[in-house]
Amino acid sequence: MTVGRNGVLGRWADHLGRALERSSFRRRVHEFDESAWEQIDDLVIVWSEIGEESVFLAAETSHRESVEYLVQREMRNILAAENAPITVVSKVRSNPTAQLALVKNAADRVLNAFRKHFSADA
Repeated sequence: MTVGRNGVLGRWADHLGRALERSSFRRRVHEFDESAWEQIDDLVIVWSEIGEESVFLAAETSHRESVEYLVQREMRNILAAENAPITVVSKVRSNPTAQLALVKNAADRVLNAFRKHFSADA
């Protein structure tokens, strides 16, 4: 959900380079399993454009957070149905913007990219 000038790779470098206390990603992995960080043998970063609408590019984050919430909720459903050995460590709450059509459409674009990348036909 980054809009930083260093993009998604800069954001990941920030997550991975920070100490446990300062990295939300590392903290979420640790909450899942205290020894998980040492056991990770594969890490998949799913990234997709959510759109050029001004609400997605603004400093205010509620619209991007809603997209992330809708995506993570559906990804958990997809992974559970497939019994996939993948854990979603993202954790964000819903907010009123999750009901907006442009937010739902952005989440659908991300989920379609996920499905396309991970489909058995790909």
